[in-house]
Amino acid sequence: MYFGKKLVMGVLSFLLIAGCLSGAVVAKDSKAKGFSIDVTSNSTLIPGQGISVNVGILNPGAPHEKGDVQSATIVLSYDENIFTTDEAEVLRFDETLGKYIWRDDAFIIPTDYFESKDYTIQNPEPADLDPNDGKQEIIISISAKNGKSISSSSGEAFISFYLKTKEDSLNKQTSIEVLPAMTLLVNHTGETIQSYNTTPANIFVSIPKNIFVVAGTMRPDFLPFIFSLNDGNELNALAYFENGDAVYVTDMVTWHSTNTEVLQPHGNGNIQAVGLGTASVKVTFGSITGEKKIKVVTPATAAILNAEPEPYATVIRSDSKPIEVQIIINGKIIADSGRIVSGSVYIPLRAISESFGVVVGYDSSKKLPVLYGSPLTQSRNISGTSYVKAKDLPSLLGANIKWSNATKKLYIEYPSKP
Repeated sequence: MYFGKKLVMGVLSFLLIAGCLSGAVVAKDSKAKGFSIDVTSNSTLIPGQGISVNVGILNPGAPHEKGDVQSATIVLSYDENIFTTDEAEVLRFDETLGKYIWRDDAFIIPTDYFESKDYTIQNPEPADLDPNDGKQEIIISISAKNGKSISSSSGEAFISFYLKTKEDSLNKQTSIEVLPAMTLLVNHTGETIQSYNTTPANIFVSIPKNIFVVAGTMRPDFLPFIFSLNDGNELNALAYFENGDAVYVTDMVTWHSTNTEVLQPHGNGNIQAVGLGTASVKVTFGSITGEKKIKVVTPATAAILNAEPEPYATVIRSDSKPIEVQIIINGKIIADSGRIVSGSVYIPLRAISESFGVVVGYDSSKKLPVLYGSPLTQSRNISGTSYVKAKDLPSLLGANIKWSNATKKLYIEYPSKP
């Protein structure tokens, strides 16, 4: 489209030939088997949403100064029916180079390390190697000097560039992937590296299941927010998808107040509490609407009501013998039971959430369950299962609870839509 097929093929062929003329040979070092060109991005997107695509080269155990990759020309491929490189937002024509390249404000070097004078990173270039295959390509070039390397043991990204999904790309599973046949890696001795792995960025473009109004980067809270009179508050819109992914869409939704004498929106997510009382903030994306009730009170009352809950994430020994609790959801007994620990009723988070149609993930680094995209510190691990306090269920999932101390049964009522 912006970069002729013959010209691209010519440039890449020249690079390959130049490598051969300089005495380059295929690297035989067994360490090359550990190389991986990794492409990462958001895993779930809304049609029309922009994304940052990150590219790095992993070489396990190799520090920058002794790593093997000194220069790289990496060619990525994406579906032109799903993504777009809108010239106004992404590309500019460079008169000196005589071709289109990414705008300077449409890509970044994400780490200080690669911003040093030891690295030269060119603006990404658009290409269309085969006008009939429904694909577009992106050419990324980087070189290192002074003994530095592009590969690292962490595989940190050396570039992050912008793409945008098309408005009509709905319910599409796609990927942004490396084209090995068109990609050239050269090590510090001038040898061409041909043995490496690639990791694509797998992306699902879909309309969200729900949109929640959240405070900052917090997970959804189903209890009313408490605002102090005359305070401004920054809220976000969090889109939640069927697969459990959560994405902020604050700038993509419209914001409304049900009572502007209590709450007044100013810009995307900026809400001013102008009067005492209760009102709701509504966000809308197409046919999907989210709503959050907010109570505006005096500053003294807000300080009391907004006291931070203490996190209680901890592990209960598997040989402990807590009292079991029968759980009834919307009149039906579920197979998993709750526990009474230190006088508090705990319920299995995953079993309860999945009964509500909410996916629970796991953060292996923090060893915590993930709810609506955020690690949940208010949890306990009992014999490898994550539990939360029953009294937190209204806030975490929007359910109503009723406890029978006589029968040790917990009754949960959950609406069909939170």
